[in-house]
Amino acid sequence: MNPPIEGPAMKLATFLALTTLALSSTVCLAGPLTEASKAPDWGKATQAEKDAWLAAYAFKKPDVDKAQVAQCLDSYAGKPLFETNALSGVTGMCETIVALPN
Repeated sequence: MNPPIEGPAMKLATFLALTTLALSSTVCLAGPLTEASKAPDWGKATQAEKDAWLAAYAFKKPDVDKAQVAQCLDSYAGKPLFETNALSGVTGMCETIVALPN
């Protein structure tokens, strides 16, 4: 039976494990939504980032229902068909969809 690891070796092992965990978890964090964002970035964004994107986006119709555009983005932005599309393009598509007559 092996004796338990104690002392500096245990501290080093714990430090390395925590560092690896911290570095791997930061990779999943999304940056703010910008003109360079791709459609899947919408699903990784916080609500505040989504609100900021919709507030800054230059809609063609200033009276568009932004809540409906956000719902459309929630539905379409994560689909494989749009994974390489710019978020701005999918937002424009959603604006058009929302503007369609019922």
